[in-house]
Amino acid sequence: MSLSETLLGIGIGMGLSGLSALIPGLHPYNLVAALTFGLQGNGRLFPEDLGLGLGIGVAVGYAFFHLAPAVFYQTPDEGAAGLLLPAQKALREGWGLEAVWWSGWGAWGALLLMCLSAPLWPRGWAVLRTVLTPHMGWLLLAITAFMLLSEWPWGYERLPTPGQRLRAVWLRLGAGLLTFLLSGWLGVLLLSRNPFTGPLAHQPLVPAFLGLFTIPGLVQGLIGSRPPQPAAGEKPLLLGVWIRGLGAGLLGGAFAVIFPGVTAGIGGLLAGHATAQRDERAFLVSQGAARAFYIIGSFWLLLLPDAPTQRGGLSAMLAPWVGPATPARYATVVWATGLAGAIAFGLLRPLARGMRKWSAHPSWRWAYAGALGFILLSTGALGGFPGVCVLAAAAGIGWLPGLTGSRRLNTLGVILIPLLLRRFGLEEMIGQTLGLYGS
Repeated sequence: MSLSETLLGIGIGMGLSGLSALIPGLHPYNLVAALTFGLQGNGRLFPEDLGLGLGIGVAVGYAFFHLAPAVFYQTPDEGAAGLLLPAQKALREGWGLEAVWWSGWGAWGALLLMCLSAPLWPRGWAVLRTVLTPHMGWLLLAITAFMLLSEWPWGYERLPTPGQRLRAVWLRLGAGLLTFLLSGWLGVLLLSRNPFTGPLAHQPLVPAFLGLFTIPGLVQGLIGSRPPQPAAGEKPLLLGVWIRGLGAGLLGGAFAVIFPGVTAGIGGLLAGHATAQRDERAFLVSQGAARAFYIIGSFWLLLLPDAPTQRGGLSAMLAPWVGPATPARYATVVWATGLAGAIAFGLLRPLARGMRKWSAHPSWRWAYAGALGFILLSTGALGGFPGVCVLAAAAGIGWLPGLTGSRRLNTLGVILIPLLLRRFGLEEMIGQTLGLYGS
């Protein structure tokens, strides 16, 4: 093991996550993909210890640093969609900085408990995988049903007539179901008839995620107006509130790690229902904890000595670069996570303060325009004309939740529907029925 290479990798990874957090809508995995594809194109390889440190640096930096843009830029990814409504309220009432800080305390608590429980992960994961794998299809179906059925349109009871109330309710619920089905159809199409060659051939859903989650937020930020940011006094985070939110977040994050296709967004949804959304502080703590547990935990799975498992986009990109899953390398992952977490938690507050000032600056629209242009150009460069077409189609689907007030998490049908079809052995039949496997 090379300590210097591991530390250098941590620094590079956290730098990439920090840089991506400063640019609205930019995902750190995009920068990792550009780095790894560029090295592969030149016939170069990462040293294994550098690759391991890079993965930890990116994962920890992403878990902490991207809490701030979810609040101040309001361009969440699939893992931070649950923060959007609390973020809007936080900015309107002047406690946006506290929203970031409370979420950061949740992420910090999750990271500490992960490190303390690290000796239990290798054997525990092997047992869980053996027990749950035969039942994974039905469990995923239950989680998906809960996600769809738990959306309840509050507030329409104030409309004057039953007909108006019924129409308004089903407009929102119907839009949510339509979003889920359309995004699922897009996912099935991309995974069955992958239109990409080159860098995106192994990650065909990347343009879809950008269109579903990032583009609508950027366009809305570009053409809309910023909510006022009045000054508000410091709000304390009580120990009992933190513990309750942390427990719920750990539960949601564990669901996201255990079940393939369940992202931090769905884990955050479960955490939000566990906190009953009565206390905004507990809710935000739970969201930060669920995100951190999922993002970091899914990378840990890649290096579990007894049962290494590839889970999530970061693991898929860095699997060839991190070396074998040995006890020594797993121990390195644990201490590297603790070190990176301490640094990221210390940097979170100044980063959030700087982002609050920048987001209130008159030139903030240029940041959205630049990010939108970067995504369009990079998608065109990596995916060509098919990439731009997928981006546009996904953006159209991603606009539905914003236009109808339905839940943005419904766009996760892009992952859940193809995965459910595969788990129940229906993928080939559906593909043949729809002509997806034709010549």
